[in-house]
Amino acid sequence: MSYREPRGVSEVETIVKKSRFIGYARKILSRHDALEFVGELKLRYTDARHVCWAYLIGNPSNSANAGCNDDGEPSGTAGKPILAQIQYNNIGNVAVCVVRYFGGIRLGAGGLVRAYRESANLALTELDTSEFTPSHEYIIKTSFEEEHNVRRYISNCDGNLLNCDYNNGVEILAVIPDNNLTEFRISLKNSKSVLHIAKK
Repeated sequence: MSYREPRGVSEVETIVKKSRFIGYARKILSRHDALEFVGELKLRYTDARHVCWAYLIGNPSNSANAGCNDDGEPSGTAGKPILAQIQYNNIGNVAVCVVRYFGGIRLGAGGLVRAYRESANLALTELDTSEFTPSHEYIIKTSFEEEHNVRRYISNCDGNLLNCDYNNGVEILAVIPDNNLTEFRISLKNSKSVLHIAKK
């Protein structure tokens, strides 16, 4: 399943009852990247009351590689709304941070949820993204006679041939998009070729 991922960084600012909310979003590929991003903002905004955040790695429909933090706000009023907006916008490999300067007027739990949700949504809306289709590397073992067909199957499935070795037959290293893998497997069976997951 394809989804969008960031190509740049976004920054937005909103004022809610005198509290200042500054939202940021950018690409990350690990929890370490996300926490580094949070750390950078905390160093930049040392006088801010809160730096709340959420991140999600990989497919937005799967929150197994996700995390969030309220950074002192009442539990569930900041990190979770930010994470929900990431999933709603169908963006993966992203971290969203919202810096808050308290304006002296309490917003209440509902008001905080709305403010953090809106700030995250604005940051994600302003973010430049591109379509990302998950893919993996595979080794295809085939005969010399079937090599041409296998190359055609790879091309038809929007795959990318990386390498080709000729020893006992032909061994092809290729990248195949996950959403085309079933079709590719069926094509290979017709040519009596064998598919293996490439060793990392």
